[in-house]
Amino acid sequence: MSRQYRISLKRHEVNHLKEVASSGTSSKAGRYARALLLLDKGEFAEYRWTISKVSEDVGVSDRTLSHIKERFLTMGMDAALGRERRTRQARPSRFGCNVEHAVLKLASSKPPQGHRKWTLRLLAGKAVEEGIVKDISHMTVWRILKNHGNSSN
Repeated sequence: MSRQYRISLKRHEVNHLKEVASSGTSSKAGRYARALLLLDKGEFAEYRWTISKVSEDVGVSDRTLSHIKERFLTMGMDAALGRERRTRQARPSRFGCNVEHAVLKLASSKPPQGHRKWTLRLLAGKAVEEGIVKDISHMTVWRILKNHGNSSN
């Protein structure tokens, strides 16, 4: 069962959230600020809505509201409003620069007999066939081409 989070906003937090919510835009931060105001159970709460009623009014799922409350209590206001990005560790590339360079060189070469242009699957198959890599998916070929600005293929 998921943990229940209870929001008790302080006066300055209520004022700040009202300011963000009434900024005139329908941005995510504005909707999340309104949601926090509606979910507030503290002494400065103007509303005492249930999660399902807030969900319906704001236009987000109950689970999203739970995440907003959790982020507010554990990471602070900016994280709850979606303005603070969570830090993630980048996964190291399975293939080095040499493989990427070889795939790019292959993509810029003439396509094989019977083909008008290179496809991602054709490039992946040719890279394995030529011994550039032992195994590579067409989506990895796509990522390599995308990261190096080669969208003409």
